[in-house]
Amino acid sequence: MTSHNQNRTLGFGIIIIVAGLAILLHQLRLFSPNVDDIIISWQMLLIVIGVYNLFFTQSRVTGFILIAIGAFFLLPEIFDLPYNFRRNFWPILLIVVGVFIIFRHGLGRRQPDFRQMEENDAEFIDEFNIFSGSERKISIKNFKGGKITSIFGGSEIDLTDAELSSGTNVIELFYMFGGSSLTVPNDWTVINKVTSILGGFSDKRSVSTSGQNDPKKTLILKGFVMFGGGEIKGS
Repeated sequence: MTSHNQNRTLGFGIIIIVAGLAILLHQLRLFSPNVDDIIISWQMLLIVIGVYNLFFTQSRVTGFILIAIGAFFLLPEIFDLPYNFRRNFWPILLIVVGVFIIFRHGLGRRQPDFRQMEENDAEFIDEFNIFSGSERKISIKNFKGGKITSIFGGSEIDLTDAELSSGTNVIELFYMFGGSSLTVPNDWTVINKVTSILGGFSDKRSVSTSGQNDPKKTLILKGFVMFGGGEIKGS
């Protein structure tokens, strides 16, 4: 077992223990009613899942988003805030998404080497759709991954003619009211680490293709899906 998988297992074990203790204390009525409403709530569940992603997986962006959403809706339960505070959720969310897009696509930090080259020679993809859709057939011979962002849009990406690079190959996904479908060769091993809220990302490949998977051809999918979805399809 790799150190990353060990960290995920350790984190999941810690969360199970903490959840058990919280439920036990709730059953013993050791919490005051106010604390009880905070601890046993869907907002706290989002925060816990966010902390797990933040410290025990590589999906840190997902962790921050989940913590922010949970904390936003938990604040009125803790503090005496104006009645219409929750109405500010959507504009604040749009601002956060906008900032995230800016930092994700070129500002605020150095990006991987997404070179301006012919598609067949590039090593990464950087697919961005907002209020639009796209279809692309990728024929990269040293494919290392990239980024796919869909907001009120979607894409269909065909990777059947691509060849994975050696080492770790990662595609980072961010879907909000959007999604995409990825078609991959049947001998690729695809590891799905996408976190979904009111959405989903599933592997629709036939079970019969699992025996054809080559461990040396591994693609990791990670990221965040909210009010959207996506799927992995076989060639």
